[in-house]
Amino acid sequence: MGLKKTFSSVNPAINGRANGKAKRLIRISIVILILAASALAFLFIHSYRSYAKIVDARMAHGYLVSRAGIYAAPRTLRAGQKYSRDALAAILRRAGYVENEDVSEVWNGGFTVRNDSIEIRPNNNGSYPSLVRIKFEPQDRIAEITGDDIVLDAFRLAPESLTNNLSKSSARTQLSFKDIPPMLVHAITSIEDRRFFDHHGVDIVGVARALLRNVGDERIGQGGSTITQQLIKNTYLTPERTLRRKYAEAMLALTLERRLSKEDIFALYCNEVYLGQRDAIAVRGVDQAAHVYFGKELKALTLTEAATIAGMIQSPTRYSPAQQNAAARERRNTVLGTMARDGFITLDEAAATAKEPLSVANFDPARESVAPYFIDYVNRVNSPTVSESLEGAPIITTLDLDLERLALDAIKHQLDRLDRVYQPRGLTPQVALVALDPKTGKVLAMVGGRDYAQSQLNRATDAQRQPGSTFKPFVYAAALESGMSPLQLFKDAPQEFSYAAGRKYRPANYGGGFTMRDLPMRDGLIKSLNVVTVDVAMQTGLARVANTALKFGLPRPTPYPALALGTTEVTPLQLTAAYAVFANGGKKIEPQVIVSEAMSPDDQVIAPTTAFIITDMLQGVIDHGTARAARGSIANTAVAGKTGTSRDGWFVGYTPNLVCAVWIGFDDNQQLGLTGAEAALPVWTEFMKGAIDFRPELGGTSFDQPEGITIAEVDPDTDELATGKCPMHERVALLTEQAPTSECFRHNVYFDSSDLNSHRPVTQGLIRTVTERNLS
Repeated sequence: MGLKKTFSSVNPAINGRANGKAKRLIRISIVILILAASALAFLFIHSYRSYAKIVDARMAHGYLVSRAGIYAAPRTLRAGQKYSRDALAAILRRAGYVENEDVSEVWNGGFTVRNDSIEIRPNNNGSYPSLVRIKFEPQDRIAEITGDDIVLDAFRLAPESLTNNLSKSSARTQLSFKDIPPMLVHAITSIEDRRFFDHHGVDIVGVARALLRNVGDERIGQGGSTITQQLIKNTYLTPERTLRRKYAEAMLALTLERRLSKEDIFALYCNEVYLGQRDAIAVRGVDQAAHVYFGKELKALTLTEAATIAGMIQSPTRYSPAQQNAAARERRNTVLGTMARDGFITLDEAAATAKEPLSVANFDPARESVAPYFIDYVNRVNSPTVSESLEGAPIITTLDLDLERLALDAIKHQLDRLDRVYQPRGLTPQVALVALDPKTGKVLAMVGGRDYAQSQLNRATDAQRQPGSTFKPFVYAAALESGMSPLQLFKDAPQEFSYAAGRKYRPANYGGGFTMRDLPMRDGLIKSLNVVTVDVAMQTGLARVANTALKFGLPRPTPYPALALGTTEVTPLQLTAAYAVFANGGKKIEPQVIVSEAMSPDDQVIAPTTAFIITDMLQGVIDHGTARAARGSIANTAVAGKTGTSRDGWFVGYTPNLVCAVWIGFDDNQQLGLTGAEAALPVWTEFMKGAIDFRPELGGTSFDQPEGITIAEVDPDTDELATGKCPMHERVALLTEQAPTSECFRHNVYFDSSDLNSHRPVTQGLIRTVTERNLS
């Protein structure tokens, strides 16, 4: 009894202490939870701000042009360029401008089409100009450009995307939400994210389901990603599947939803989503998918086609209608079921559409692809930079999409003509074209073959072929550098040349004929005379000629007489860059395909006077030489160039601001059987005429004449100063110290009546000195 009493008296104390301890534990737990929650909140806020900076940085630099990928050169609009109103509107859509007066900062800007103008509102963070007006002439040319009512010399657009990965792509229009048919919106949201217009970027239920499905696995499988998260994955993140990346995806999605409207997010998603590959073309975006798979505009899609595109998103390869038609039909029917479930279509519509066959349109990858050879070359020569770009910063290339299109058109027209001759024989000619800026080396157009889907060999950069007579200007440049005059005489007659310890070489002119006369050196180049050219090379020194070619960036030929006739193989890109030296005052440039702030230093490989004299000779080639078919084809523009005939056909020519080389031949090195003037010159002429008509600044009325040059008017029969009695006059560029001083006496001397006593011949006007600049 006493013991029981004792325990009774102790119990309240024990209970009190226990209760106090429990209360303390509860308070500590609450504090810990508050601290943990505060820490988590702090970490969340810090994390959110960090990811918000990523999104804000993208917005500040232009969302569409700051994402990873390869881009064409930005178009610079100028008055006089050949753009119609509708053509420029299409370009603006592809470059990320939306046809709307009020657009969000995600787009590169908005534009409005007026009767005779287009008004552009660039998203430039409030800087000048806020409104750019492009006025058009009735002849489909830009008449005037104004920025905030002030006349502008030029206005640069945002660049168009060439590809977002290493695959080829086709031209893509950047869609705004209003451009997407409601039927397609319903199909995509039903199968991919039915609560898209309700959630805030992350579907908590879906994320929880994905986490439970992959618990215990460091790598996350699919499931739970909203459309916003998928957009983030496609544009911000690497493709790995880890918890860390999933967290970044969610945070970026939350951030993006606070900065963009649902409509803009959905439009971006529809522009970026990967939808498989057809032949060599990677399909990105629903608009491109409509063209590639169904051959129609997006707005013309049927219900079955819209459901098919929506169904491809989950697995573009597995559900490709072009390659896995049965699986694509089954997936389409699943999408139709979800659309009926969500009330977008009736059960009867779903059932009827599910019975329809799934037809795919014919596809021409050559028509759809954009500069595939050029993209390959960019990937190859700058592979580390490109790989980094595809995960981070954009790569802006030098490619001019308008010139690329003109090149393809010119090539197609000539190949259509040649195919009528060669296809009955079972032969298929190939082609290469390179065009670049001779002042900067920027490659503006590059075509490496007639059909990329059939052959990925880039003949512009990789096909080593004998250049034939297109090599001759380098022979004559070496001769001029050694001190020879363009008027020095050489015999155009059969000759035998000795070299290498008694070996003999007997060249013949093309066609086998000879004039059997002494001709000035310049005629040897203008008329492409083989014997004269070999003689010039021998007198200059074969080693000197070979070293000159090397300085121009060409492979060094083995020094034997035939080198003068272009027997050492080169690529079209090498030859284009070498000719740029003549157009660039003797300075060598390196071809560039990626825009860089750091320009390679100019390398003066020949004297400016030598470059000008060669250009004068090559103008003669077009005026009255082997390329006279091109004479007058490009109005008000100074042009120079050279034909080349080996087993292939070549033409390389230039204006003061554009140089272009064209090669046509067979891959197996069969004899083409056509001259360069017949095979390659028509392509060059059509391309250059179109390019300069489109962009007049690529032309130029004259080549800059350097100091030390005299333009002498000579009688071509005597190479002496022409007089009024001479039946023919020819203007010739020479070094001032090499200019002729005596007049032509063969056609009688003309005396001025006021100067009969002195018997001094009239020479006024026969020599134009360097003070009268520029050769047209």
